[in-house]
Amino acid sequence: MFPSLFCKFALGALAVPSAVLAIPSPTTFDREVPGETVSVNTRAIPIKILIGNDDGWAEANIRQLYADAQQAGNDVVLSAGAKNGSGSGSLNIAFGEVSDAEYDSIPDGSPQAGFNQTDRSYCSLSNSLFEPSVDVLSTLAARLNYFNGTPVAAIDYGLKELTEKFWEGAKPDIVLSGPNVGSNLGAITQFSGTVGVANYAVKQGVPAIAFSAGDGTRRAWTTLQPGDVSHVYSELAMKITNQVTSSTPFLPKGVSLNVNFPKLSANCSKAEDYKYVFTTVYPLAPTIRCTGSLNGSAKSVKTPAEADVIASGACLVSISAMNSYKLDADPATQVTVSNKLKPILTCADVKDSIVYAIFPLDTVLDRRGDLEEGIAGSVEGIVDTL
Repeated sequence: MFPSLFCKFALGALAVPSAVLAIPSPTTFDREVPGETVSVNTRAIPIKILIGNDDGWAEANIRQLYADAQQAGNDVVLSAGAKNGSGSGSLNIAFGEVSDAEYDSIPDGSPQAGFNQTDRSYCSLSNSLFEPSVDVLSTLAARLNYFNGTPVAAIDYGLKELTEKFWEGAKPDIVLSGPNVGSNLGAITQFSGTVGVANYAVKQGVPAIAFSAGDGTRRAWTTLQPGDVSHVYSELAMKITNQVTSSTPFLPKGVSLNVNFPKLSANCSKAEDYKYVFTTVYPLAPTIRCTGSLNGSAKSVKTPAEADVIASGACLVSISAMNSYKLDADPATQVTVSNKLKPILTCADVKDSIVYAIFPLDTVLDRRGDLEEGIAGSVEGIVDTL
């Protein structure tokens, strides 16, 4: 159906300049979280991972995360929309047969659901020297799936149909959504399809993480290059995923994580340049404090809002714990989640900006074209079903 090399992954306006905001660089320091700590790497692999997004099944970021999760030895299935569904939030709507799929990845008139028939992902799963049978090839290739519908409809298809196909009806151990092309911060999370996918998963009893990336250029999987932004974001996402899945339970019931990566820069160009900060979605949410040591002295700061951390321009990744209403989890749950993440967390003393943190306008404007395309595609799909 789509070209692929043998044994190769088918990884098949107005702006607000940061200088105007005059945000000082945050101070970071080692974190100490009260309460019981968790051990690292206690789980057996592979784990069952279902991956979705709202940018579509053929976008570069999701294909790279799929490849890296699989190469880590996990049992991975991708289930995402046939086209960009940005801005569709938690809508769960199927569109029917395919038309105008992104990047010409699916011929017009194709069925509502399908898969990449030429993926060679089995090469990462086997050390065998022989060519697999046609049946084995077909089963493995079907791990790259599309569903013509909103992002939530696509992950719903994965949870209901693909789990039967690959895992005998068992739920995935975790759902990963993204990395989204563009940030999802503050009130924007309510309209994000990426966050909607993770939120839907936790409502089905599956822990989930929504990843979003500051670099806002959508591109096809065919443009992937070693060490590019998609590789960096995928490496950051896998570090968080590995920590979350280091012991059970992965996350408290009904809780998902909203993770945001900043734009790459000269000083923040590699995964190892980044530190991870526990944050809140909203600046006025009840929260915990981050305590640690700075220059040999004890220091404690309030948990910052995710938008403030990303706006700081530092090499910081924000991680927020969300409840099933896409709001901040209660403080007791925040403690549980921060304890789980303790080995990778750092404290950050970040300048507050309450109005901006609630609704980061520059993020919306940066993503205007992407959101317009996603919403238009969703409207077109709905109209086609009428």
